[in-house]
Amino acid sequence: MYLTKEEDSQLDGEHGDALEIAMSALVKLGDMYGADKMIKIDNVHVDASTYGGIHEAGLQFCRRLVKGGAVFRVPTTLCISAIDFDLWRELQVPNSFANKQMQLAEAYAKMGASPTWTCAPYQYGSGVRFGQNIAWAESNAIAFANSVVGARTNRFADLIDVCAGLVGKVPRFGLYLDENRKGQILFSLRKTNKEHLGCEDYAALGYYVGATVVQKIPVIEGLSTHASVDQLKSFAAAAAASGSVALFHMVGLTPEARTVKEALRNDVAEETVSIGNEELKDSCMKLSTIREGRPDCIFLGCPHYSVEEIGEVVAFLKGRKVRKNVQLWLFTSRLAKTLAKGTGYVETIEASGGKVLADTCPLHLPLQRWNFQTMATNSAKMAHYAPSVIETDVLFANTRECLEYATGGIERVMARSWPK
Repeated sequence: MYLTKEEDSQLDGEHGDALEIAMSALVKLGDMYGADKMIKIDNVHVDASTYGGIHEAGLQFCRRLVKGGAVFRVPTTLCISAIDFDLWRELQVPNSFANKQMQLAEAYAKMGASPTWTCAPYQYGSGVRFGQNIAWAESNAIAFANSVVGARTNRFADLIDVCAGLVGKVPRFGLYLDENRKGQILFSLRKTNKEHLGCEDYAALGYYVGATVVQKIPVIEGLSTHASVDQLKSFAAAAAASGSVALFHMVGLTPEARTVKEALRNDVAEETVSIGNEELKDSCMKLSTIREGRPDCIFLGCPHYSVEEIGEVVAFLKGRKVRKNVQLWLFTSRLAKTLAKGTGYVETIEASGGKVLADTCPLHLPLQRWNFQTMATNSAKMAHYAPSVIETDVLFANTRECLEYATGGIERVMARSWPK
């Protein structure tokens, strides 16, 4: 891989230990993937932000970088934390665990990162634009940035994202190249009421698409061109969870897919897949480990809820109370929570007996002390990972069904089924 004189000097340690470490990791990555050179980036999103993900080795690595004079050269946002920095005691997080996360937060602050603490930086915090080269980690954010914004990033692993921010460059390969952004498998929706699909439906669709393509680039036609950011967020998260989807093209919706022909780069699809209610009903069924049950926890907000999604919950909860022995937790970013406080949303949810948590995700919280047995969620990503990570049974249901159970409107939650 070609290096400029400046890059060579960074690799040789002439600009300090931190840059030497970071450049060494990036050069090895570039050599591994056959990159021809380094390219400048405009933004970084760090997924190596939770102590629950990188543990002691990652913390010590970040401390070493700080000691070596590490400073981020481009705007750098942080993904989720392992704790809610305000409510961690209420969540029964052990002091020792919380202290480790705080030490990691301190290290990132010294490097100059923005403490956004969210898995959805595209909604609150990043400001990336079409055509920019960026270096993002966190699977749903990668898929959203590439597909909905039209920025360009590969899937970067934990701590490689940190190295990219310190150098301000990454090796040029993969999705930075035009030829690698061509759609490969075409999905055509049939007999669906596309104008009335909710976020859960987009999640089920994304889950099916991701499991089908694995690492290839899907093109989806037949959806409404009025899909919301939250619906696209649900699709991106699900597709990145069931497969390794880093880029998708929704015809008429995403920047590089004004037409099927444009998405396929004037080529023909390797395969065409027709999707109807049966395929998506099957996708929904796979997201539940049981068909019905009485959940003891309702988790909403994976990826983090927007203010609009919080508002939908508030509209339902007004005048209602969360039943005893059930926890209703909404997960969001600290910026969204601040805005939601300004509208009275947080106060309403707390008055109903629910919690609005910021900065974190249940998949990284040490929840053993709560002894949850069955979770209900409207998130395909949460439903995919929770059985193995949190070790609970899961019911994938729509938002209203989750809230109906939480407030006693129904006695049992049924697993989500594709709408008729």
